[in-house]
Amino acid sequence: MFSRFIQAASVFGISTIVLLTVIGLASRTSTATAAPNAADVATSNVIVVSGTGTVTTKPDQATISIGVQFTAPTLDAATKQASDTMTKVLDAIKAQGIDAKDIQTSNYNFNPITNYQNGQTPQVTGYQVTNIVTVTVRNLANVGKVLDAGVGAGANYLGGVTFDVADRSPYQSQARTQAVQNATQIAQTLAQAAGVKLGPVISITEGISAPPVPLPAKTFLASDAVAPGPVESGSLQITSYVEVRFQISQ
Repeated sequence: MFSRFIQAASVFGISTIVLLTVIGLASRTSTATAAPNAADVATSNVIVVSGTGTVTTKPDQATISIGVQFTAPTLDAATKQASDTMTKVLDAIKAQGIDAKDIQTSNYNFNPITNYQNGQTPQVTGYQVTNIVTVTVRNLANVGKVLDAGVGAGANYLGGVTFDVADRSPYQSQARTQAVQNATQIAQTLAQAAGVKLGPVISITEGISAPPVPLPAKTFLASDAVAPGPVESGSLQITSYVEVRFQISQ
């Protein structure tokens, strides 16, 4: 039987030596013992800690959300009122030394005002047009002046003021360094308490730091608008969160 198999293999150009070699390899492979999974060993032999680093600095710029919001019986009337007033607002803001590149439209929309009554077809009674811009003020001494000028020119919407630094990179680097140092100290304390030796870092994952929180938004009637008054920038905290995995040395 085996000789017939060899003869058949020869017809198809298959070498007897190759066949025997393959059979031998298959036999050895089937009896081999799988090596332990290195990932499983690393996962069960680690210390995982979280670290936080915070750097406090003074803001050097502010972002203002300001604009107009008007309602009129027709879309044309609401659009014209919003456009005319917004032109005055922008002129007043630019007169405070704000460059045009630091003013950007952030929201422009119009919505129909619909009157719903029971048993009747809804009726559109008017339109509301909103036009809001984001203004970057690079001189914090001018924040109050910009707000006063905008409101004085007819702005009836303030979306808030956010203080920040123009370049967060150096402060973020400091915060990251502190966060890793904090995580290392915690890991060393845990390892000592557990009677083990802290090994090398396996991985570091950075969390998300919350952006600056703006002052609350406010909408008011143009006829009731008053100057916002002085604005204090206070201090700014830049925080980094990290998760560090350390291997436990035996």
